[in-house]
Amino acid sequence: MTTSLPRDIISSVNELGSAIAVQPTERVAGKTSRSDLRLRNRRFLLRLIQTEAPISQAELARRSGLSPASVSSILQALIENGVLAEDGKTTSGLGRKGSLLAFNRLEVLAVGIVIEQESCEVALVDLSGRVLDSGTKAYPRYSPPDEIASAAVEQLEALVRRCGVQPRALVGLGVAVPGLVDAQAGSVKIAANLGWRNVSLQSLFEQRLHLPVGVEHLGKARARAEALWGRGRGLENFICLEVGSGIGAGVVCDGRVLTGATAAAGEVGHIVIDPNGPRCSCGLNGCWEVFCSGPAIRRRVAIELASDPAYSGTLSPTSSIAELSIAAQQGDPVAHRVIESTAGYLARGLVNLIWNFDPELIILSGFVVRDCPILLEATQAALGKISTARNLDIPLAAQAQGAQAGVIAASAIISVRHVERLACA
Repeated sequence: MTTSLPRDIISSVNELGSAIAVQPTERVAGKTSRSDLRLRNRRFLLRLIQTEAPISQAELARRSGLSPASVSSILQALIENGVLAEDGKTTSGLGRKGSLLAFNRLEVLAVGIVIEQESCEVALVDLSGRVLDSGTKAYPRYSPPDEIASAAVEQLEALVRRCGVQPRALVGLGVAVPGLVDAQAGSVKIAANLGWRNVSLQSLFEQRLHLPVGVEHLGKARARAEALWGRGRGLENFICLEVGSGIGAGVVCDGRVLTGATAAAGEVGHIVIDPNGPRCSCGLNGCWEVFCSGPAIRRRVAIELASDPAYSGTLSPTSSIAELSIAAQQGDPVAHRVIESTAGYLARGLVNLIWNFDPELIILSGFVVRDCPILLEATQAALGKISTARNLDIPLAAQAQGAQAGVIAASAIISVRHVERLACA
């Protein structure tokens, strides 16, 4: 075999395991039956389709080491029942163009839901991470969990009607939340920025839709999506840092996303970087997220404006992160100071992550980085100015899927499970 799939991230949803790229003819321990071999081959081909679609059967044969006839035989039933469908033609080579295969987005779709402080984003996503349609539903801050679940379901129903999708095509919902999540139980233990404690989010959605539901920490979900389809592909050690209403991370070490003894690994927003700093919702003073989260940045804008009575620019105390970015690009001095200050605090927290996890790459995600892309360059520059006993020259990168990265990550919570079910069917 000439290549392998992303390690870990697609082997399970709640616990990322060992490498899955097994030679189709390889024997593990003991005797391998024909049915076991066929299962391994089917699993491998479906995972290739999930990560590479659209892809030709000829390429599947080349990548798997199987004969074209074997590939066709293994996938035939899924093609006949509509799970797999033609998605274009090959563009290279001479002679007749071959068909490209992908999961049929009219027959199998996952739902991705990201819950934030004042809105939720909902998307219909195929099993290869391609968004069919998406929408956002707003609600007041600190709305009760059941009201937020109802708002998300309302948005989902609107998408289904707009796209003409049959409800039977929905294979489940993946819900990503910034907070301390027990993925096995489908519950949110603590989400301070939402005002939640011990919320059985899985049950709230299952009661409304009667579909499989998976719930996960947003940073961990993003890390899996980056490993499947984004900048983390082929890497064994990287961090996906979510900078939004708070700060969280999916930390991939040796091909596994860290979960921790109580599933709390990745709550890096509560690293204390200045004990004399403002009080955090967690009860400590000077946590990373009180300096770098979206609300913290907006507070800094308000403070800067209050201290500069001669200011004549476009910013106001209610300016958004996107408006801050535009102002900085236009040379606004307040915007420049706020971004430089935020970049300094971000770099200070990143030093802790680099020392503790030794990543090859740090991927910055979340609406703060999405809406203020110049923050990434400023943070890389600030990190380069910090002098320590080890090299801090770790590359920073923006999330791969842009504005829709969150819902794609959330959908992967369920789509990875469903591909495994298809393999075992």
